[in-house]
Amino acid sequence: VLCSVMKLKTLINKSYYGSIGYIDNRDSIDTLGSYLLHNKLVLDEFEGHIFAFTHKDLDTEHLEETISSLYPNAIILYLDKNRGHNFGTVDLDNLVFDYCKDNNIEWLCKASNDIILQPEVLELPIDEADFYYMGSIGLGGMVKYDFDNQRIINEDFFPQTNFYFINVSKTDYLNDKEYIDKTYNEIQNVPDYNGRIWEYFQGWTCERFLKNCVERNNLSKYHLIPQKTYIKLLELIKQQQIHDCSHKNIMIEGICHYQNQNQKITVL
Repeated sequence: VLCSVMKLKTLINKSYYGSIGYIDNRDSIDTLGSYLLHNKLVLDEFEGHIFAFTHKDLDTEHLEETISSLYPNAIILYLDKNRGHNFGTVDLDNLVFDYCKDNNIEWLCKASNDIILQPEVLELPIDEADFYYMGSIGLGGMVKYDFDNQRIINEDFFPQTNFYFINVSKTDYLNDKEYIDKTYNEIQNVPDYNGRIWEYFQGWTCERFLKNCVERNNLSKYHLIPQKTYIKLLELIKQQQIHDCSHKNIMIEGICHYQNQNQKITVL
């Protein structure tokens, strides 16, 4: 039976691009502008654009001009309060997600400001699903499976939060606000809190919250990294002893979490 293969471009055309990040000065605004320019060929294919920020005392005018010079209709959102690392991220994720919920936006492509996209991503073949993701695994995750690639492919589901597509209309909520507030209030009383919330509350990670959302809502899922490429990624993690599961500076199928601009990109 011949089945027509859908391409990611089809999904992109009906999705809003929702990017989040922390902006601390004019330089970081200019960096954001350079990423948006780099990504323009891909970003132009989206139905709409949402940008959400936490920031220090900042002239938001330059930020808004930078975005609207490329995307005059972009929606720009700010968090009233920056609750710091990890909390700021889940708060921003909720801000974008809830905006889509409240405005009946069906598909969201959630990204972070330091993602770069190559035009080849538009041609990525996909199947129908409710959730499209890239797996996040580091050396520690591989140890759990005794470095058995096939077991990892079959059993591991721990999605990246830097780049994924989700059918918002099929979900209840993204991150549990009550739990996040409760844990935030509790760590205010921790002396010498080290910023690593997951060391105080087991399972407190953005990836785990996203996984919970997908599983709680019984969303069908599709891994954006083809098996052959994923095996290459697993071999690279093993060889280079990469513990970070967010695959920084690794270009995978035209998608790269380009966090360290002064370091080279490894293309899989």
